[in-house]
Amino acid sequence: MKVKKYVAETMQDAIFKVKADLGPDAIILNTSKYKTGGFLGFFSKTMVEVLAGVEEKKAEPVTGNSLALQEIADLKNLVYEMHQNWENDRFLKGLPEELLGIYKYLNEQGVFDHLNKEIIRLLEKKELEKREALLSQLSLILKEYIGEGQAINLNGRDKVVAFVGATGVGKTTTVAKLAAHFVLDEGKKVCLITTDTYRIAAVQQLQTYSDIINIPIHVAYSDIELERLLSVDLKGKYDLILIDTAGSSWNDQFQIGRLKKIFKKELVDEVHLILSLNTKSQIQKEIIDKFSILSPDKLLLTKLDETSKYGDFLNIRNFCKLPYSYITMGQNVPDDIRVADLDLIIDYLLGDLDV
Repeated sequence: MKVKKYVAETMQDAIFKVKADLGPDAIILNTSKYKTGGFLGFFSKTMVEVLAGVEEKKAEPVTGNSLALQEIADLKNLVYEMHQNWENDRFLKGLPEELLGIYKYLNEQGVFDHLNKEIIRLLEKKELEKREALLSQLSLILKEYIGEGQAINLNGRDKVVAFVGATGVGKTTTVAKLAAHFVLDEGKKVCLITTDTYRIAAVQQLQTYSDIINIPIHVAYSDIELERLLSVDLKGKYDLILIDTAGSSWNDQFQIGRLKKIFKKELVDEVHLILSLNTKSQIQKEIIDKFSILSPDKLLLTKLDETSKYGDFLNIRNFCKLPYSYITMGQNVPDDIRVADLDLIIDYLLGDLDV
């Protein structure tokens, strides 16, 4: 360890000297004060002495072996990239013009390359010559990848549905849209619960929607209050209870863990994880991975109107097998929400395809 002594008029100045000299990893080993100067004990000045140290980082010697290993690793990466490019070129050169056009289109839509190639290979096996037959078969293949949507189905009994997701995905507005749909279009008795007591005006926002739709709203400040509402106060009184939750960063495992504590499976029938379509695919994958501890049952996609590429309809289902429930495409309540119908999704995904 490298150890040095520092003297200053104040502790703050001494710490500043330590950090400036030894860096942020320095640690204080000892501090003391003493007087200096003056005459016959008068007019002396109090000084601060700090003994600090820092662990010295040992430089790893660069040996011939380590250099050789690094060069081998770099060479392997280069060979892999060259092989991938060669494979890609070979794959594309062997495609008929129609299939090449579909590949390029799906690539522009942001479909993962391995998925794109799988789809093209399936089309190759069909040996379809007519454009109409080709597009029809492509549509069928995409539907197989995406799967049927699964909306909230009451099945003649009351149901409790909770909505979770990252901050800013539109949970509260989505809950309001669904509440309005089931009240106005389905004629159901609906109740709202919010556990979002963190975000400024979150309760007031949902209260405004509940006033317009003329349905009750309850605030649960703890898991105990939520359990009482679901198991005692509201039990059997409504066809559908919708629970809005506080948004959370997917990296905030404390908050996600709190949600897990709140949602007891015996009290909640469905948990919908809300994803925003204006979020990058890789981030969506991270969100799904982190929120998986809540055991969501379905995925609900928002902000369709804020993206111009629709490949994530395929990408998300590639790394998550949960069905889609609903899709939202604007802020209007209750209009801008649709059941995740396959024909609707395919229309968006293939709407601009011209082969």
